[in-house]
Amino acid sequence: MTMENARWYCVKARPRHEQAARTALANEGGIEVFCPMLRFERARKSGRVRVREAMFPGYLFARFCYESQYRLVGTSNGVSTIVSFGGIPAVVPDEIIRELRASVAGGETIEIPTTLSVGEEVQVVEGPFQGIRAIVTSVMPARARVTVLLELLGMEREVEVAEKAVLPDVLHPMAPR
Repeated sequence: MTMENARWYCVKARPRHEQAARTALANEGGIEVFCPMLRFERARKSGRVRVREAMFPGYLFARFCYESQYRLVGTSNGVSTIVSFGGIPAVVPDEIIRELRASVAGGETIEIPTTLSVGEEVQVVEGPFQGIRAIVTSVMPARARVTVLLELLGMEREVEVAEKAVLPDVLHPMAPR
């Protein structure tokens, strides 16, 4: 394969197998792979958990010569298919990959800070109200506290809690809120 024929393609991974696909393509196939990741905090029943997920869940980018390597890519561990439209593989322009790489500067992982805003639905992850959903009614950054409206025993109450005791109720930081 000559690098002149190599182009970027979007590869669909099996559900939650972006890392397996990345490893298989890079290590076993010697293919250049780019899979931007996000690191953020998520609310779980056990409390606050830091997770690392793909920026584009279920997808990654691979640079290879389609004519000679499509079978290798398509049958690699973790890979579902090479994205195509009307039977024609979708080529991702080099400029898009350059811009994505520039946005993740210093690696492939972007840290997403947890920010809260008034009116946002949150889950209490620490303290006596753990597991209860609430609505943020005020944010006090200087004190690192928030006031939340929660329903207790059929009545709504405003309670002030530590900012770190609540997390926004989102599945993925890039998903619309």
